[in-house]
Amino acid sequence: MNTSGAMRPGPESAAEALRTARAAENSARQSARSVPAWYPAAHGLLLAAAMSGFGLAPVWPRWQGWILAAALLCAGTFLVVTWRVQRVSGVAPWFARRERGTAWHAWILPLIPFAAGLVGALLFGGAGAFTGFGVVAGAVSWMQAGRARAGARESS
Repeated sequence: MNTSGAMRPGPESAAEALRTARAAENSARQSARSVPAWYPAAHGLLLAAAMSGFGLAPVWPRWQGWILAAALLCAGTFLVVTWRVQRVSGVAPWFARRERGTAWHAWILPLIPFAAGLVGALLFGGAGAFTGFGVVAGAVSWMQAGRARAGARESS
């Protein structure tokens, strides 16, 4: 006990705390490495295919049912792949904390798919909006997931 009456931690408890901290750090590094190499491409392509399918289905009425079914399958697969990989790896690239004074592109980049959708809507109507948004959002998603995976590998 020290003069205030509180217990002073001994060397054993300090060593245990250090072991616990190292185990947590190793676990975090291992989970960041567990993001598969195919994930960024699959993430971006499934998003682009789903959104583009929703936009292009009305353009071809004869194939509309098949296109919508494929778009729904891609959207569902996108959600499942995202959930599974990020749940297992513990990495959610778009929810990463940002420090104050982040670069302007960190705030502008998420708005680019919406701008592409707006341009597509002005030029081609609803089909253009979904297709423009889908393709650009897929590309941005692919790029961000790839960057997050590369950053996780560098830090490990």
